[in-house]
Amino acid sequence: MITACRPLFLMETVPMVGRKPEFSIPVVDMSAYLHNNRDLDELDSVVSQIRLACSTSGFFQIVGHGISQKMQDSVLCASKALFSLGEEEKLKLKAKPGVGYETFGSQTLEAGKKPDLKEGYFFSREIPGLQPPYKPFCTPNIWPETNLLPEEEFKSPLLSYHTAMHELAVRILDLLARGLNISNTSIMKDFCREPIATVRLLHYPPHPDINDNTMVGAGAHTDFGAITILLTDGNSGLQVLNQSTKEWIDVPPRSDAFVVNIGDLLQTWTSGHYKSNIHRVINTSGQERYSVPFFFDGNPEFLVEPLDGSATEKYTVREHLLLRYKQSF
Repeated sequence: MITACRPLFLMETVPMVGRKPEFSIPVVDMSAYLHNNRDLDELDSVVSQIRLACSTSGFFQIVGHGISQKMQDSVLCASKALFSLGEEEKLKLKAKPGVGYETFGSQTLEAGKKPDLKEGYFFSREIPGLQPPYKPFCTPNIWPETNLLPEEEFKSPLLSYHTAMHELAVRILDLLARGLNISNTSIMKDFCREPIATVRLLHYPPHPDINDNTMVGAGAHTDFGAITILLTDGNSGLQVLNQSTKEWIDVPPRSDAFVVNIGDLLQTWTSGHYKSNIHRVINTSGQERYSVPFFFDGNPEFLVEPLDGSATEKYTVREHLLLRYKQSF
């Protein structure tokens, strides 16, 4: 088990005297950080924009992220190809929650709602030499037969995308740590080592034109882990709850941007300074909607406890995820 040494961190409040920072889902250009820009003001601006978003809405969009449009398109094409397969073929890829194909209605994220109107497919990084019995979240991927989906059109671009998103997630976590002024730099390296990191291909059919408010694409929920990086196909549907006004805020899709949000694990770890916010999907675009979240959840043996020393309980990343999967699947 990896124990999180308790580092000093100083979460500076955004300089807004006399009022609470406003709900914000900014679009942040990461290029100054990725290109090692020596302009400290530019880098500080990136950090402060992300910090403000994480302390209010828990959501922000990133551009200048270094992931090519070609790579993004290849992933969306692979996703559409998978979900276009016949039901019999897709069911051959079905295993336990979090591995392989998930049928429509497999998950219920919001109490009082019908099962989510979506189908999905999970895969994680390939871990050489895996042998049974497999530990939770460290199991082999299930890939479709190459005569149905050739490797160069499905498995290869997806694994390349996973590698690229892993690298991007580590960079985003570094920016998040800078925003907290964490003094112990090794803690993030421990958290990111051999992580649970999962891509989930998702397909939402158009929302039925019926008056039924119990039917949703993905029910109102918070994400389980550390951070989520979301690729969308340009169709709307993602909504984030403004906790102060109780309004659902649409997140406008952008072809050049990823949506990033904070998960429950990181909210606990940062003592609530970074917010894991409620969001949902209702596909009213009138089109088939495809999205691809990348969930970066950290080293399964990492012990999560609030950095400010206020822990009332501690748990490993694996323990936390096992509980959340059990609650929603």
